[in-house]
Amino acid sequence: MKKFIEYFLILAITAFVVGSIVGALLDRPVFMSYVSSDSMTPTLNKGDLFFINPFSRSADVGDVIVFNLRGSWTVHRVVAIVEDGYITKGDNNVATDQQEGRASPVSKDKIAGKLITIGSSPLKIPQLGTYIQKEISGRNKMLLAALMIIVGALAFTGEGPKHRKKRPKFIRVKFKTLYILASAFLLIMFSLSIFISWQMFPMEYAVTSAGGQREGWVLPGSTFEREITIKNGNFYPMIYYLEPQTGGISSISKTQLELGPQEEETVKVTISAPEETSLFTDKVRVNAYIPLLPESIIGSLYRVNPTLPVFAILFEISAFLGVLYFISGIGNEDVLKIRNKKSSLLRQIKMEVFGR
Repeated sequence: MKKFIEYFLILAITAFVVGSIVGALLDRPVFMSYVSSDSMTPTLNKGDLFFINPFSRSADVGDVIVFNLRGSWTVHRVVAIVEDGYITKGDNNVATDQQEGRASPVSKDKIAGKLITIGSSPLKIPQLGTYIQKEISGRNKMLLAALMIIVGALAFTGEGPKHRKKRPKFIRVKFKTLYILASAFLLIMFSLSIFISWQMFPMEYAVTSAGGQREGWVLPGSTFEREITIKNGNFYPMIYYLEPQTGGISSISKTQLELGPQEEETVKVTISAPEETSLFTDKVRVNAYIPLLPESIIGSLYRVNPTLPVFAILFEISAFLGVLYFISGIGNEDVLKIRNKKSSLLRQIKMEVFGR
């Protein structure tokens, strides 16, 4: 029973981590997210971490759903159901999201999932989202996920004693196991280095008849330019693809560029303001890839789906590691032996180093 619980927890954590990584790749929340505004107060406060059922795309009046609203992922409550989808509103907002035609009813294909609740209360961890956002960088989040996966793999591949009374003298780590774990870690690090370089550049502006009197104010129906700077913070070259995510962007000066290590480049974005007066946000998505494949292949795969080049690059690396494995003739030799005794960690280290 104890083993069953251990394996269940490992599987649950692995599924959670893999789902989170897939969510990062697809730029959508999968199993959890956090609140970035006060629109759902007091049900959800700013900074609360909440959990999502990604398999539930249908909702009733009163359910809280996570959906894409004008290019941003939003968590609001369903207040009505119409022929075209759902009418939504934040509990702390006066108007619905769709009032006066500001947004279309939410269709099922725009829903990431439904909030998990216990009774009528959402399952949440107060303020944990604020800590994750401010204290843990995107790179460290991915490293933490990689560490969790490797720990899970070690737990599954480790061989424990079958009986409590019969303890082996040594815990042996085979060369083959070490190679597999090292290869898995390498693949994880390559994938992380790719999608932590993916960015979404939001450009906020106000459409008003007083356009031009303040920075960020533009006239209705006018055309203006914004600049975004792409920087390659890695120690190897990257290929970047830029794509508008909202209808207000009419053109981008460069939709593809290659930057060397620590290089940066500024790109101009032309935006056509709507005729109605309100606050608007247009977005440009930037996807980056390590040029381990010819640029033509990466570009062709990107045009089908932005995640395909990632899988193609990982497949290429996996094939290389597999060929290297067979060529090297790696066997089941033990490369590490750790004495298995009920003693303090200090005593174990002393015995391994000094042999006594």
